[in-house]
Amino acid sequence: MIEFHWPWIFLLLPAPLFVLGIGSSDNNRGIEVPPKLQHGLSVASASTAAHRLSGIWRWLLLSITWLCLLTAVAQPHKPESTALQTASGRSMVIAADLSESMSKTDFTIDNNTVNRLAVVKTIAGRFISGRSGDRLGLVLFGDEAFIGSALSFDLKSVNDVLQSAGIGMAGKSTAIGDALGLAIQVLRHDTASEKAIILLSDGTNLSGSAEPEDAAELAAKLSIRVHTIGLGSDENISAGQLYLSSSADLDESTLQAIAEASGGQFFRARTTEELQKIYSVLDELESTDEVAPPIVIHRDYRNLFIFALLLTSLLLLATRAVRL
Repeated sequence: MIEFHWPWIFLLLPAPLFVLGIGSSDNNRGIEVPPKLQHGLSVASASTAAHRLSGIWRWLLLSITWLCLLTAVAQPHKPESTALQTASGRSMVIAADLSESMSKTDFTIDNNTVNRLAVVKTIAGRFISGRSGDRLGLVLFGDEAFIGSALSFDLKSVNDVLQSAGIGMAGKSTAIGDALGLAIQVLRHDTASEKAIILLSDGTNLSGSAEPEDAAELAAKLSIRVHTIGLGSDENISAGQLYLSSSADLDESTLQAIAEASGGQFFRARTTEELQKIYSVLDELESTDEVAPPIVIHRDYRNLFIFALLLTSLLLLATRAVRL
């Protein structure tokens, strides 16, 4: 059944008759036709029957045009189907480190050695693609932090931004505090019932103006959980005559303090397998799907009446040109 968003607009349907009635009464008021002229007018009227017939068609076209205009304004539509969608009621921001140290090649994918950012793109990308029903956002950081993607249900777009990120595009150093603060700002005014941040870094907070601990306290006040992931293998690398851990720059204590202060969890990823398990755990920790209200899909019929309106308008112009 056809429904209308603004059905009350049809109250204007008799408006043209009202206007024409006033106009005709004003034009004929006080005019008396002599008897001799009345006879002449009746003869002329009989000879112009064809013109009167065209006038009837013109009046009919005007009526149809007015009806099409009102119907288009009333926005006719027809409910066709309903769709149930799952929604988690959760918004989540992924904060990924793009500092220079993410170029270290101490991880493997399919037995091929890759850098840290490559393994994050692979594993975190799968995580993003599997979060149907969530609104996800992306914060990328180095010396500075910036929003890669605002909160969105379009998980493919969020993942595309992550896949296009490059090492050093936000600077060489690491601003963990600024990244966390920006992620909080993205979530702060969101209406989701559950909010979380997943922050991944392989370094130490050496840049930016915000302290990570202060940002974690703010997250706790706003009921935003922050899960942190410390990335980097424990392999020893040569540094002159010394051998240093590949994760010597990783500040585990700060990442752990952030997670504890905000009610989240800290994870340590030394291998690709460990990182995959971490995201699997996070997928379970942040997963309570519920059914959203049904969405009714409507077919819009306004364009049909707009087309009819244009057609009748052209016919009116054509009849006017014939009369002239």
